[in-house]
Amino acid sequence: METKKVIRLNNDFTNAKLQEKIAPAPKRKHLGIILVVAMLLFSLASMSLVQSYENLQKQKGLEQQAIQQNTQLASDAKIKSAEIQKLKDPNFVLKYARSRYDYSNPGEKIFETPDSPVTGGLSQ
Repeated sequence: METKKVIRLNNDFTNAKLQEKIAPAPKRKHLGIILVVAMLLFSLASMSLVQSYENLQKQKGLEQQAIQQNTQLASDAKIKSAEIQKLKDPNFVLKYARSRYDYSNPGEKIFETPDSPVTGGLSQ
């Protein structure tokens, strides 16, 4: 059998390959731990972000409810102030007492119709 002789070239590439065989690259012992810690930190940050977003959505919902309630209360206040102005008028009070409480002067005859009762413009 014939043995083959391999001649190595003396250049930078072959020298680098020889160095890799002789002394392999240093192993990164702590790289896995660093990656796990980084993933843990990112997951904690993302959980905090999600909680903040959920809190923001809840606050927006509460704000919408407060706006609706404020609008409703403002319209109720407007209606009540209109009723107060009506009750300051003596003629209206007299008409309201006649329709609501069947008030009548002595000697008057009251005739009721089967239609809806008259409230005099005030809410029940």
